[in-house]
Amino acid sequence: MYARKSKVTETGKSIEIQKEKCIALACAKYGVTKADIEIYEDEGKSGFYADRPMYKRMLRDIESGKIRAVVCYKIDRISRRTIDLLSLVQQMEQKGIAFISVSDSDIDTSTRTGKIMVSLLAAIAEFERDIIAERISDNMYELAKEGRWLGGTCPLGYRSKKEKLMVNGKKAAVHHLEPVEEQQRAVKSLFLLFLQTSSFTGTAAALTREGYRTRQGREFTPRAVKDILQNPVYACADEDVKNYFTSFGVPIYADEQAFDGTRGIMAYNKTEQTKELDVDSRALAPKYTQRITRRDMKDWIVSVGRHKGIISGTDWILAQDAIKEIAQKSARPKESSRALLSGLVRCALCGGRMFVRAESGRKNPDGSLRFRYVCDVKYRGKGGCEKSPNLKGFELDGFIIEEICKIKEEGASFSDELLIAKKTLLVKSRETEKELDALKKRLARIDADIQSQTANLRTAPKGIRQAIYADMEALGREREEKQSRIGAIRGEMNAREGRIADIEQVKQALLDFPRLVRLLSYEDKLRRIRRIVRRVCVKGDEVHIYLSSQST
Repeated sequence: MYARKSKVTETGKSIEIQKEKCIALACAKYGVTKADIEIYEDEGKSGFYADRPMYKRMLRDIESGKIRAVVCYKIDRISRRTIDLLSLVQQMEQKGIAFISVSDSDIDTSTRTGKIMVSLLAAIAEFERDIIAERISDNMYELAKEGRWLGGTCPLGYRSKKEKLMVNGKKAAVHHLEPVEEQQRAVKSLFLLFLQTSSFTGTAAALTREGYRTRQGREFTPRAVKDILQNPVYACADEDVKNYFTSFGVPIYADEQAFDGTRGIMAYNKTEQTKELDVDSRALAPKYTQRITRRDMKDWIVSVGRHKGIISGTDWILAQDAIKEIAQKSARPKESSRALLSGLVRCALCGGRMFVRAESGRKNPDGSLRFRYVCDVKYRGKGGCEKSPNLKGFELDGFIIEEICKIKEEGASFSDELLIAKKTLLVKSRETEKELDALKKRLARIDADIQSQTANLRTAPKGIRQAIYADMEALGREREEKQSRIGAIRGEMNAREGRIADIEQVKQALLDFPRLVRLLSYEDKLRRIRRIVRRVCVKGDEVHIYLSSQST
């Protein structure tokens, strides 16, 4: 039997009621005892997604053939997603497993009528789920008016405090944020440093030097700095902040007098968490990918909290404006900084790609925007690459260009390698062509033999026909093998021809590069460098350049 309840609560005991009803029905219908019933129960899990621990365990047991029947209190306990429920029912039918619902005990999925009823009830369950989601959203608006903290990870600088109140004659527990002084000093320093530097990376480095750490005790990353800067919980609720949100069409659930310049802002509905089915997900082995996306500001719900703000409304707005300016400048970082190796440079620690991070307001000798190559893992603060050095972009690009130019000047060793690689490919092509010719000739002979044996069948005595059939089957199998090999050879030849063409392009690009490098447009330089260079890795004082003809 399977039981599920969406919320973990001490009241209601709905799981116990489900178990009691299901066990009673199973014992009555199948003449079993409680010892014969395996109980799977998930508490605090949504029925819309199938990645519930005990539900997945039940699916594995269904697949193994351990289960004779599945009993649930209502169909929506199994799933509130129509496609998942119908797919599960189909899988159970194929294995001869019965499906019974206590509240819908007349349903028999072996009949057409029963299948239609299951489809209808599944659609109703999904519809009810949408209604529940709407109710939760409506309830959020009501809670927003009170400025409550609704749970989750507390922002740096605060902790959650629980209070018990009397609401309409009933006891109710509410939470609000209270300050953590040491952490609030870090937040104040963070905003001050960012407003001075307009740099996520510079702010994170300065905080680390000053000894500040995140709530988890880690060094600040550019991503962590940006997340804190964008959180309105730190802004004091004043007239500037109110006008700022109003200008973006954000609904505000607070009275005018609440914007007293002391209390902080509470913003709800800022992010959307969704789960998407993986491509290899199956009914009996569900897999999901969870995504968290930041909603557009007009979809937020803003109120005034019971906590004290840390940053003045004016400074918080200045920080948002600076973030937008950085985003606009970094929208196409390669073009604004004229970076040539974005994505080609690899981190020496994790092997991942390093991308362009512009340094706002700082210029190279040629007037272009200064930038560095930063490990993507390090920038996103995923851990493991904190010590990966940021590489000076302008200097590294210039060094790579000089080294490519030297390839032609300092000797023909690389040209020799290209020539050897081309000759090797041409030799293999000739060998492959010989094999292909032999296969074609054998295939033609097989076709002739099959036609001959087909003609023999018309006149052969019964005693010989069986031998002719066996010979034709063997010829047919050999024909399929030869056709398969011919297809594989043609694929190899096409790939080899592409590699030979690539070698010619790389060779020509190397010959032309020293002469054209000063004349090429930025886009042409990008194309030619990507034709020549496969990847770059900087290890200490050494720069390793892997060219396109070399193995990775």
